[in-house]
Amino acid sequence: MKKIIEFLNQNKFGNLATCNNYKPDTRPFELVFYCDKGMFFYTSSDVDLTNQLITNPNICFCATDSNYNYVKVSGSVIFSVESEDKVKILEKSEFAKTIYNDSNIDKMKVFFLPHGKCMMHFHIDNKVITDEF
Repeated sequence: MKKIIEFLNQNKFGNLATCNNYKPDTRPFELVFYCDKGMFFYTSSDVDLTNQLITNPNICFCATDSNYNYVKVSGSVIFSVESEDKVKILEKSEFAKTIYNDSNIDKMKVFFLPHGKCMMHFHIDNKVITDEF
């Protein structure tokens, strides 16, 4: 798992896939941090993604580096109600800081994968590492 987390720390932007009325939906996304509680993401309460996750909490996140190596993480997310998780998102994400300020912080919805399956694929030699958390 250590190698996968190192990769994600270096390549925290990727694509997040959800389900929208039984059809796949994907968008660029940031995996903000990983800790003992899981992998943390954020969104806004006023976007389709929030409703998609409420309806079906299963996601897949995929990040790729410049050598076409990639990590894919999948599992079922939980919304956080902890205000300290919002604070940590703002501490660790420059992008989140550009979106949320004191007047609209209530719109931020933090969600995380407490458990998931991971796969890391090395393009050059077709090596694959799998793990779970």
